[in-house]
Amino acid sequence: MARRDGLVHLLVTLILLLLATLLAAAAAIAEAAAPAEVEVELPPAAPAQNASKEAEAETAEQQPPPPSHILPRPLIIELPSSAAARAAGAEEALGEVPADAVAASLEVEVEVEVDLVPAAPAQDASEEVAAEAQQQHLPRPLVIDLPSSSAAGPRGGDDVPADVRCASWRLAAEANNLAPWKAVPAECVAHVRDYVTGVAYRSDLELVARESAAYARAAPLRGDGRDAWVFDVDETLLSNLPYYADHGYGLELFDHQKFDRWVERGEARAIPSSLKLYNEVRELGFKTFLLTGRSEVHQGVTMENLKKQGFHDWDKLILRAACDREKTATVYKSEKRKEMEEEGYRILGNSGDQWSDLLGSPMSVRSFKLPNPMYYIP
Repeated sequence: MARRDGLVHLLVTLILLLLATLLAAAAAIAEAAAPAEVEVELPPAAPAQNASKEAEAETAEQQPPPPSHILPRPLIIELPSSAAARAAGAEEALGEVPADAVAASLEVEVEVEVDLVPAAPAQDASEEVAAEAQQQHLPRPLVIDLPSSSAAGPRGGDDVPADVRCASWRLAAEANNLAPWKAVPAECVAHVRDYVTGVAYRSDLELVARESAAYARAAPLRGDGRDAWVFDVDETLLSNLPYYADHGYGLELFDHQKFDRWVERGEARAIPSSLKLYNEVRELGFKTFLLTGRSEVHQGVTMENLKKQGFHDWDKLILRAACDREKTATVYKSEKRKEMEEEGYRILGNSGDQWSDLLGSPMSVRSFKLPNPMYYIP
């Protein structure tokens, strides 16, 4: 009996030791799984709004919205350019192109630095908004001055050189933007003289001829002998520059009697680019009609002058009859083009140095205006 009680006591002791061991292990596992404590410093709470809360809200609403970003350095605006390409190509171009043309064609690199005003440290909410709004304003107004002057008079202002004003006048004359004018302005005579006797006039004439020829080659000719091209004569096929050199390059008012005496001499020279265009148009199969404001009494000398200068085989030469003498050039030439169409011709091209050679009804499919700053014919 005593032996059995000892075994029971030993068994109870072992069970208690086992329970104690299990409890200790469970406590250790729980302690390891518990989350670590992290200390977080919270910013001090903003002071509570007082009775002026609504007034401050209204003030904030009136301020400009804060910028989306603040630039950390001056703002650099670069126009598209390539310094390397300019350096590589400029030397080669200088050998073929005039210096002013090279300078105009070079790309320009412009850098604009804009210093932003730094914001003062914000003291409270309203001061911070005001400081951020200040970032949006440049330290001074940005003004871009175009080369013009609102105070300039009709002559363009004393700050504009006479040659520039006269170039503008010539451009307006060629574009038909001037009111009908009778003579070249006195201050522009030298400009017109230099233009018509220099390389610029020849270059302009050649450009018109090239564009005309390109159109003629692409035009859809039907091959029935009814596709026509109309040419004016004076300052279009033939040049009367020697006559105008003796009469101020357009400074003098036009005198029909003096000009008729010049025509009767038959000394007008061919415009080389126009002669080339004329021959190419004929070779392509166009009918060529020469429509001039010269009087019928000058038919013989005009035909002789044209042939002498290389113009041959035109299909018709039309001059002013006595019944057309009082008509404007626009009316007279429009009527003649209408007669061509009534005869079944299709006028695909028309070349003239005056707008009155080209305007009116009917018009050609394409019209080509040659430059002439020496006179205007309505």
